[in-house]
Amino acid sequence: MTSHRKLAGLALALATGAVTLAPLTSAWAQAYDSRYDAEQAQYQAERARQDQARRDYDAQYGEGAYDRYYAAQADGGYREDRREYREERRECRKEKSGNATAGALLGGIAGAVIGSNVARGGGRTGGAIIGGVAGAAGGSAIAKGTVHCDD
Repeated sequence: MTSHRKLAGLALALATGAVTLAPLTSAWAQAYDSRYDAEQAQYQAERARQDQARRDYDAQYGEGAYDRYYAAQADGGYREDRREYREERRECRKEKSGNATAGALLGGIAGAVIGSNVARGGGRTGGAIIGGVAGAAGGSAIAKGTVHCDD
């Protein structure tokens, strides 16, 4: 018998919770709907303003002038300009990579020589290795910094 009472109590608690939360969910849905409607109205007004601007521009400069001018602006210029820009960036990256390689080689050699001379006794080989690695990393970083591709 007690399990039936517990089950009935649980069902009553769930029903009470559902009745309590029902007005809250409908209020939230109404707020969302009114916000959506306001945003849609704002979008439609902006769209109408843009269409009128297009018609005015075309009336002044000829049919299709708005699209020709603003399409080129939105694309960042003409395709030839973008192709040149990509080619310049590619060349810059190649130069930067070449400089990094040369810097790593020269830095590695210099670091190995310095590391070997600074190390004492039987640790000259270890000093040369550590100096070479550190010199290569430093030389590469310094050489990369000499070329700036973000101009």
